[in-house]
Amino acid sequence: MQELFVDIYAKGLLGTARTTPFGEGMVIWTVHGHMFAAYTTGGEGLSLRIGSDLMAQMLVGQKRAVTSAYLKGTGWVLFPWNTPPTELRDWIGRSYRLVLSDRNAGAP
Repeated sequence: MQELFVDIYAKGLLGTARTTPFGEGMVIWTVHGHMFAAYTTGGEGLSLRIGSDLMAQMLVGQKRAVTSAYLKGTGWVLFPWNTPPTELRDWIGRSYRLVLSDRNAGAP
């Protein structure tokens, strides 16, 4: 159910694309070709870019998120699927805007 929520919300953001470059079980959401969200079908949650390792550590310390298994130490965390939809939506939007602003600023 949450996977569908993510897909519907992310699809509505300008310039986004849903891709499966690692196979159908791994969904990557990008904005203008840059990843801002990822999940594994049937997995434990949604990985989002938070922007700083400090913010990521804070969210993990508060038990609102866990360290992303594949993106450790890079400002990414995994929000479990039991995260309230409104909070998940807010973090998706923040991740999207962060990646979009990095892209516009010329970051790799």
